[in-house]
Amino acid sequence: MKLKNIVVLIVSWIMVGCQSVGTAPTYSLPVKQMSVNGVDLAYVEEGTGPTVLFIHGASGDWRTWDGVRPYFTSQFHYVAMSRRYHHPNTWADDGKNYTFDQNVEDIAGFIRALNVGKVHLVGNSYGGRLVGYVALKYPELLRSVVLGEPSLAAPGSAKGKAAMAAFAKDIARSSAAAKSGDQRQSAILLANAVLDQADGFNKWPAARQQAWLDNASTMAPMYGAPPPAPVTCEQLGKLKVPALVVRGENTRANYRFGHEALMGCLPPSSEQAIIPTSQHPWMGDNPASAAAAILPFISKH
Repeated sequence: MKLKNIVVLIVSWIMVGCQSVGTAPTYSLPVKQMSVNGVDLAYVEEGTGPTVLFIHGASGDWRTWDGVRPYFTSQFHYVAMSRRYHHPNTWADDGKNYTFDQNVEDIAGFIRALNVGKVHLVGNSYGGRLVGYVALKYPELLRSVVLGEPSLAAPGSAKGKAAMAAFAKDIARSSAAAKSGDQRQSAILLANAVLDQADGFNKWPAARQQAWLDNASTMAPMYGAPPPAPVTCEQLGKLKVPALVVRGENTRANYRFGHEALMGCLPPSSEQAIIPTSQHPWMGDNPASAAAAILPFISKH
């Protein structure tokens, strides 16, 4: 891993002052609908220029990325979508099509339906993994890809494996709650797991808590879905799309080890960024620094 590819962002107090860490975003854009693969997917858009499409993770929706929106719209066409079954989308069935593969096809179909040519694709967590699979399967649709804590490569060290095992134990509690029918508790336990804090959810601002719980109904179908086919380090090394890998400075250990493993697999030209004073939801914890990491990268491509 080359030092020149490591970006630790320190944003001035003036830029941070534009949007304080943890500030609840305001939603002022009209929510539109796009018909993709037999369902209507909600999305918002603003600005002109090359399109940047943002993909949320588990228990999220288009609002996940709204904190970074003001930093993009003067130079780019900002688009954030809500994946199948996520707020405010109508469920066409009981969640049986909540599969990883279907999400990949939905994202690819959404890009085609936008009819804007190649896009910059940005995702975090479950969304970060999704955009990685899209980049591997449909590189012709993309200008670049931003992989936020995507868990695409498993760490090989003893410490890394221990961190993964500890995380899996916490995720199992969330999954068990979903299977028992308590979707709200499942979502809360998922938030606590990714934050590595027993009361992490309770520390979030009320608006972030509500947005998270608006998607609690997706817990059971998400956990019940079959896992996607794994990708290998060799496959990642042949990625044809320019990639930026992002993590929070204070994110949980399993994500840190996974970040290092992924950087070891991707082509040498791949870049990375560490977002200061942030955890797994780095785009909400520190939106100014998140934007400052992504903008220079996509501007080059």
